[in-house]
Amino acid sequence: MTELTDSILCGSAFLLTFIIFINPTNVNTAANKWFGAFICCFFLISVQNNLLSTGLFKENHPLPEWLGVTNFIIAPVFYLSISYYVEPLRKWKPSSLFHFSFALFILALIIISYFLDNNSVQEGVGKKAIADAEIIFNIFFSIQVIPYCLLAYKKIIKHNKNIHQHHSILERVNLSWLKHVSIAVLIISILWVTDIFFNFSGKHQIVDTLTSIIYLSGICYITYFWLKQEEIFPYTRDEKHQIVTINAENTSQGVVKKNLLSEVQLTIMKAALLELIETKKPFLASDLNLIKLAGQLNISAHLLSYVINTGFNENFYQLINRYRVEEAKRLLLEPEMKHLNLLGIAFEVGFNSKTVFNTTFKKITGLTPSEYKKQHSDKTRSD
Repeated sequence: MTELTDSILCGSAFLLTFIIFINPTNVNTAANKWFGAFICCFFLISVQNNLLSTGLFKENHPLPEWLGVTNFIIAPVFYLSISYYVEPLRKWKPSSLFHFSFALFILALIIISYFLDNNSVQEGVGKKAIADAEIIFNIFFSIQVIPYCLLAYKKIIKHNKNIHQHHSILERVNLSWLKHVSIAVLIISILWVTDIFFNFSGKHQIVDTLTSIIYLSGICYITYFWLKQEEIFPYTRDEKHQIVTINAENTSQGVVKKNLLSEVQLTIMKAALLELIETKKPFLASDLNLIKLAGQLNISAHLLSYVINTGFNENFYQLINRYRVEEAKRLLLEPEMKHLNLLGIAFEVGFNSKTVFNTTFKKITGLTPSEYKKQHSDKTRSD
């Protein structure tokens, strides 16, 4: 049963790697190359485990040893993939090689060991010494994964705060699925360390089977959400520079922000923005973002963000969804809109999810849309 599950897991990981590298949706290309490399590492680790568990190769065979290097690559590759997802202008830096220093060290040890073997160095260092070394490396591998998962999780949390500055709909770009993957890998790493000390998998074969099933479920989860992803930063290079500037200002703590406009200019820009919002109602478009709204005002996204943050003391997400809720309040009480249910109203005002509509509506008004409609309907009848 375990061998069958492991074989299915290997095949699934290989297929997902292939799909990601092809990238049929053609979105987030740089990030997906790194994420594809992460899944490829997982595939190679699965192959190594299969080769050893089935007895096709002995532990001292060169192929499993070379494949074992991927154990020390997978964590930094995952972290770098997250970095590329959340940083629109991320580029490869030579300093990034530091993340792979331990993997290179292991690779050097493998090469040296072959050199020593070829020179007829006395064999039999001792089974206990080899076993102890293997345990140490396994512990280091498991512990190495933990900080990378925490760093990746921290980057996603920071990204979620930043996108409030330039997106009005967050569900498709908040990378919540990757946040769940980070948490899952973190938990698995802790279980690995536990298993190294207590050898649960060695004593109970069912543990190995359950582990493989969990991994296979994880591959299915990743495949589903990876195929649903959208371009996180669908902007030109100049627009991405503006987004980077906005994000940097948003995350800076205790730094006095530069005034981009005088009080008079700010008042004029606020009035222009309010006129646009109230007359043309751009918030009704569910795909509205800061760049598009700035284009309608013929100003830079950076300047518009400043006007919203300073002039309204809100971020872009709060401003747009506040107007969506106001429009929803009006439509809920319109007799000609009685044919629409709550989901229809949500779509009509620019939301693309009933859950987000309900949550946002209640946060602003203190009532759910249905409660608001019922309360005002009862009030109208009593009048």
